[in-house]
Amino acid sequence: MRRRAFITLLTVAALFAGLLPLAAALYFSWSYTLRVETLHLDALAQQALLRAEQVFDEAQSELHGLDAVPDTPCSPAHIERMRQIAYCTPFVREIAYTRDGRIQCSSMGPGEENGIRSLPAADWTDGKGRQIWFRLTHPLDDARPSVAIGRGSHLALIHASHFQVRSIADTRLVVLSITDWLPLAVVDEPLVSSMIDTAMTGREHIQGDRLYAVAQSGQLPIVAVAAQSRAQLLAAWTEPLVMTTLFGVLVSTLMVWAVRRFTRQFFSPATALLAAIRRGELRVAYHPQIRLSDGRCVGAELLVRWPDQNEPVMSTDDLVHLAEHSGFEHEITSRVLRTAIAEIGDLLQRRPELTVSLNVASHDLESGGLSELLSDVLDGNGIRRSQIELELTERNLIQAGSAGLVLAQLREAGHKVLLDDFGTGYSSLSYLHDLPVDALKIDRAFVGTIGADSPHAPLVPHIAEIARTRKLQMVAEGVETEQQATYLREQGVQIAQGFLYARPMDAAEFRQFLATRA
Repeated sequence: MRRRAFITLLTVAALFAGLLPLAAALYFSWSYTLRVETLHLDALAQQALLRAEQVFDEAQSELHGLDAVPDTPCSPAHIERMRQIAYCTPFVREIAYTRDGRIQCSSMGPGEENGIRSLPAADWTDGKGRQIWFRLTHPLDDARPSVAIGRGSHLALIHASHFQVRSIADTRLVVLSITDWLPLAVVDEPLVSSMIDTAMTGREHIQGDRLYAVAQSGQLPIVAVAAQSRAQLLAAWTEPLVMTTLFGVLVSTLMVWAVRRFTRQFFSPATALLAAIRRGELRVAYHPQIRLSDGRCVGAELLVRWPDQNEPVMSTDDLVHLAEHSGFEHEITSRVLRTAIAEIGDLLQRRPELTVSLNVASHDLESGGLSELLSDVLDGNGIRRSQIELELTERNLIQAGSAGLVLAQLREAGHKVLLDDFGTGYSSLSYLHDLPVDALKIDRAFVGTIGADSPHAPLVPHIAEIARTRKLQMVAEGVETEQQATYLREQGVQIAQGFLYARPMDAAEFRQFLATRA
């Protein structure tokens, strides 16, 4: 269940690793484009607002100069001066003198000639004498109201067209008054309603198929709104989208590769084996060894087993091969020996003639850790060194260059050394001369040829002759028939193990078996 849950988790992680960078690329490219285009729109709105403020400021400046001249109100000189200002200021259509809320005279002439006009209440005042009318009717043009700014006793009527902002490409601009939220200039723009709505909220946002930006004056009751089409926004999004998507694909590829690499490492046999060792999942199986002369059980070979809930039990050969390639030989050797001592140590203490044989890897011999392990486990617990036999293959002997010296030290400490799978390697005889060994284990491949028509059948007598010559004990593996057992006994083989007697078993079963073969 935990494995399945973890696989599901890794699958989800792989999906996220593949999709998240792409989604992030889309998000960040869109956010970047939106920010850049909003800043661009905001700059355009600020420019439109600044232009409108300049019109008001210039008109106000002219009015300030007019108030500073001590002319008699509505005198010919006064009227002439107002005409000069109106003529020289392009955006001013009329300068007027007011008193008691009525226009007494203007740059167009005395009030008697043009009619005394009443002024409506100002749309805005700053409390310091400055007033603004956003829709003031001019006598010569009732259809297009003017914008008027008043200071003191004078006011300037400004052509509303000067507040009309020219569109730039697909960007629309409009200047609005905040008193009635209407454009200062008459505009034929279908977006006015949405631009007014944006101005009232006072923030940039996307509405419909447009992006809006608002700039509000800090001195006057006016705002400028800029609007850009979504098509233009999408066009601006293309370049950052391509760049971030390429980067996202690269990151996505790297992340998927990392997840896959982690998954392969996590679920690799080597990683699983290391986890099994740390969790104590490895089990020890005991393969009984029978003395052929009387059929009594005199010991057992220690085999490592790795039972897994999801997979079949891994064979000892495969497990040892995996451990050698993964560098976990010593950990397994230590686990097997410590487990065996914990499970049947009392038997070994009570029966000094009982032995167990431990398979040793080349790394155990090269590192020097085997001697320390044996001392740590055996010293002081009443188990003799001679009861722990060490098995090693010809291949391990070849890989361990210093094996001879280490084996000599182990034999001197009391351990018996068995050469496992004898006859299957390249240099069996040479190693018999060079290495201190006490016994040969005849491989099951040769034992299986006994009584069969096989080219390997004659090898057993030769191996037996070599052992007798070298005064080595012989142990036969893979004995499955009485015929094989009889033949091996006749050849002088002392110990046998195989399915004829028993299969590998756990500690409890071994105790029961030992009681029947004592």
